[in-house]
Amino acid sequence: MPHTDLSPLDLDAATMRRLGYRITDLVADHLATLRDRTAWRTLTRREAERLIAGPPPERPVDFDALLATLTERVIPYNVMEPHPGFMAYVPSCPTFPAALGDWIASGYNFFAGAWPVGSGVGELELTVLDWFRDWLGMPAGAGGLLTSGGSGANFTAMVAARHAAVGDEPDRLPRLTVYASDQVHSSAVRAAWMAGVPRANVRSLPSDHDFRLTTEALSAAIASDRRAGLLPMAVVASAGTTNTGAVDPLDAIADLCARERVWMHVDGAFGGFSVLTDRGRRALAGIGRADSVTLDPHKWLFVPFECGCLMTRDPKRLSAAFRILPEYLRDIQRDGEEVNFADYGEQLTRQARAIKVWINVQYYGLAALRAAIDRGIDLAVHADALIRAEPGLEVLAPTTLGVCCFRAHPAGLDDPGELDAVNARLNDAVNAEGSWHISSTRLRGRYSLRVCPIGHRTTRADVEGLIHRLGVLAREPVTLNA
Repeated sequence: MPHTDLSPLDLDAATMRRLGYRITDLVADHLATLRDRTAWRTLTRREAERLIAGPPPERPVDFDALLATLTERVIPYNVMEPHPGFMAYVPSCPTFPAALGDWIASGYNFFAGAWPVGSGVGELELTVLDWFRDWLGMPAGAGGLLTSGGSGANFTAMVAARHAAVGDEPDRLPRLTVYASDQVHSSAVRAAWMAGVPRANVRSLPSDHDFRLTTEALSAAIASDRRAGLLPMAVVASAGTTNTGAVDPLDAIADLCARERVWMHVDGAFGGFSVLTDRGRRALAGIGRADSVTLDPHKWLFVPFECGCLMTRDPKRLSAAFRILPEYLRDIQRDGEEVNFADYGEQLTRQARAIKVWINVQYYGLAALRAAIDRGIDLAVHADALIRAEPGLEVLAPTTLGVCCFRAHPAGLDDPGELDAVNARLNDAVNAEGSWHISSTRLRGRYSLRVCPIGHRTTRADVEGLIHRLGVLAREPVTLNA
């Protein structure tokens, strides 16, 4: 006889289906009509408070009213990263099947921290990690875990590197040093701070003319620190910087780290999955030699936030740094081949992030994903060519792995401050129009516009329209030079 005594917080099957179909329709309609929407809208804090803020209700609110509030007052005032015109930062452009994987993980509420209570999703995560190991060319036995993102992966790597360097000797922490180029992602620097490395000991080394870390600068810094009695702990090499897409010389850095017995970590959050393509594999030669690698499936593997990954040559180094065994967890501890992912990082309670990755790869196949990555790289190269052909625009850095950096340089305008101001206004002007969203950075002190057209919906026509519009705006002195 069916049990009919529902919890006050439970819903019957018909109601769940009705509400679920509403959300499915909402998301599907959104994705199907992205080209009809603006790429970016925002609010001031005061405007947002007027629209959204308020006390929680004492009594239930109708679900349709809730959706109306979200669709009218919340959803429109955000950047639309899956939009074909979104080319800022490093876009996250997830597929719909991958989003459904998130729904499955949330609906079943799988616990992915310990094998005995999550063996199915645990094996799925191990399977996905084996794929990544193979793609990177890391040795058999390499593994790791899925994380909230690249920031979490970088932090996990720094804690493991710290433990490998000094173990349980806190008096040695003040002597630890970490090395990276001046182009490294800020999360890697923050990760070193959080792992206990003194801020003054996180070395920012000058990059070369192509914005890459050099082994000469790295070797000199390590030698100088050793002479001063410091303990070189780790080198963070970049496999696709956020600024320019630059890739550090990974093979040469691996040789140096092996000689110096220093942990080599590669931040491949942006560019790591380009190894699926021929160009990416050549550019990232040596990545498989690293002690650890950060990846972000929620970038170039087209799955939704949050999904990062840390791969390590020896997962035992992770468990040495993180494993803890309180009395209340003894029931779930296992030895041998079974993995408790909670032993590999800071999270005990973990969502089953592997489901969306597994669904995405299985549903589309590697050929389609590889083609989408290649297409993103091609679009940046195309943008580079269009910029070079557009009077008044100039490229500022080598276009690498899907990132193109450039600026407007109107004839007769050479004052650095005025040039920066013109380009800042150009950035604001094109973003305000709503068809595109781009970002900016600074390269060697110069204000740079920046496009990263790697979203799978972005087309050549989108890139051509953007560069043409920027060229037109750059020739409008009233708009930009006022």
